[in-house]
Amino acid sequence: MTENERKDYINSLFTIYPVCRKLVFDTFDKKKYGITRTQQVIMLTLNVNGTLTMSGLASKINTSNEQATRAVAQLVEKGFIERMHDSANRRVIKIKLTDEAKAFVENIKREMHEDFLERFSVFSDDELEQLVSATNVIADKLAKLSV
Repeated sequence: MTENERKDYINSLFTIYPVCRKLVFDTFDKKKYGITRTQQVIMLTLNVNGTLTMSGLASKINTSNEQATRAVAQLVEKGFIERMHDSANRRVIKIKLTDEAKAFVENIKREMHEDFLERFSVFSDDELEQLVSATNVIADKLAKLSV
């Protein structure tokens, strides 16, 4: 792959990112759940990753430990996150979604599915198959970068 092709690919990520972000956040925003964008990202991240340390969460969502801590504290108050001390090191705090939050996220995912189906109706079946295939390849490859 040439240097220009690599640059073109990186530029395509700049195009994809805001579109994907908007698709996800529109469902949250439309329903007026009273959850900030940071809290939304935290819940979706924990839904995928299970239990994380506070610093691990901050790293995964690319924010400061302080901002993650504030957002998590608010989610704890709402009953969406459970904090636990690490048995090996009591200073390390691990967090995970509560059962209520897991049900909430599953509901959001169902609503996103419905929203996406409506939005994707502009595509033919062939176009949608291409989109699904390309998205799966991109997700698989980009997952290697987040390790």
